[in-house]
Amino acid sequence: KHTSSHNRLNKMKILHLVGSQASTYYFGVSMMYAPGCINNFPEHDHIILLAHVDGTWSVCESLDECTPKKLSLPEALKILHEDSAISCMQPHMYDYKGMVSFRSIAELLDIPMIGNPGEVMALTTNKWQSRAVVESCGVPVPKAQLLREGDDVKLKPPFMIKPCREDNSMGITLVQEESQIADALKTGFTFDDELLCEQFIPLGKELRVGVVEKEDGELEFLPIMEYFLHNKELPIRTSKDKISSSDGKAGDMDFAPTDRQTPATIDDELKKKLIDLAIKSHKSLCCRHYSLYDVRVDPDGNPYFIEASPYCSFSPKSAIVCMSRGDEKYGDKDLFNRLANMAVREHEHIRASRKSEDGKQVLGMRSLPSLKVVNSQ
Repeated sequence: KHTSSHNRLNKMKILHLVGSQASTYYFGVSMMYAPGCINNFPEHDHIILLAHVDGTWSVCESLDECTPKKLSLPEALKILHEDSAISCMQPHMYDYKGMVSFRSIAELLDIPMIGNPGEVMALTTNKWQSRAVVESCGVPVPKAQLLREGDDVKLKPPFMIKPCREDNSMGITLVQEESQIADALKTGFTFDDELLCEQFIPLGKELRVGVVEKEDGELEFLPIMEYFLHNKELPIRTSKDKISSSDGKAGDMDFAPTDRQTPATIDDELKKKLIDLAIKSHKSLCCRHYSLYDVRVDPDGNPYFIEASPYCSFSPKSAIVCMSRGDEKYGDKDLFNRLANMAVREHEHIRASRKSEDGKQVLGMRSLPSLKVVNSQ
């Protein structure tokens, strides 16, 4: 597999947003993925904005630096603002603020970012809200109920209890009997104050589907990834099926072994339904550059949207990169190169429109090229 000349990048300096200010667990998750991306692109220069759990930041050229100086965020941004060589930002933070608030650092620095902006992540990270949006656009979802402390569960088992704003299957429980409800709620509410109580879909297939934007703006459906769960004690993917860790410390975390296949073996009728689900979800959630979805297929071949995961570190082990390699035209670098090129060009267009005297925007809360009004003078 070779990266085509069309997808090669000129040498860039990439800002990597890494770490966590929420927990050692998510600091560790970030430190698992980020080096894979950085090491996969030795042809580029790299600079790292590292978030520490104690609320401080560091700016460093390598994650191997032993004692990076700890800074306040304004101090770190000042250093990065003075670095005119930075081409774009690649996020690798997986806690809530890292996926939502801190993505705006790219806007503060006036540099392009690869992937979905913070407002999209705020929506997609909330399982209840994202399922409501895609359902309103015709995407099939399981029956569900939003739960807050003190609410009565209306669904009958079996069902899933999930924190609305949590990742990596943390805090989830498959409730098969009513006697398990109290413990499931207790577990869920340790992670979030809102829970999703969701109908359990019997296992036909457990899939991940995704789309990426092409340079002409069209969406490309990626090869499908299937997870095989038939030999598991429970027919669901838990946090232990994704990341192995004995105590949640950054140095003790690794990718859990998994039984999966890309591309998945599915029939044309199901593939058509999955393409429709992925494209409708991407558009309804206003995703940018790419998006990824967990899909449960029942034994009758009916697919259901389970949740959106529109983030990627572009490590060779990242799901979207692994899925793309199901097509022989892709290697480990092609998608990153394509999307980085797109992000840079889009940002250049925005910068140019801001400077143009003929394109002053008159109306609208957001800066949109489509709302520019040509000066008639």
